[in-house]
Amino acid sequence: MVVSTISPGRQFFDKHLETITAGKIDEMVDRDYTEDAVLITFFNGFENTPAPMTINGRKNIKKFFHDYLKTIEYIDIKSLDFTEAKGAIFFQAKFTCKLGLVSVGDAWTMRNGQIAYHFGFWV
Repeated sequence: MVVSTISPGRQFFDKHLETITAGKIDEMVDRDYTEDAVLITFFNGFENTPAPMTINGRKNIKKFFHDYLKTIEYIDIKSLDFTEAKGAIFFQAKFTCKLGLVSVGDAWTMRNGQIAYHFGFWV
């Protein structure tokens, strides 16, 4: 019998994705990000805000994700590569959204079970 276990990092990622796709942005940020978290993103879907963007703190990260979800509307993952190392989570994915098929890559540096630094790439 083969027993497959899902790592804590993958469980964290799955819950993060589930919460954001459900539109529960405030819940996701409060649970998943440190109070002083920094999000650096190359998302280029905002008309008046060019990439890259550096967003500091939960309040501003919530605003970013509310605007992000309004812009992309939905996430339908087509492929996902995931790995983790002590204190960090890395993934790249292709998904469809209102903007079409996109490729993303993210690196999360964790502190006490929450994201302290979130680096996001968007192609």
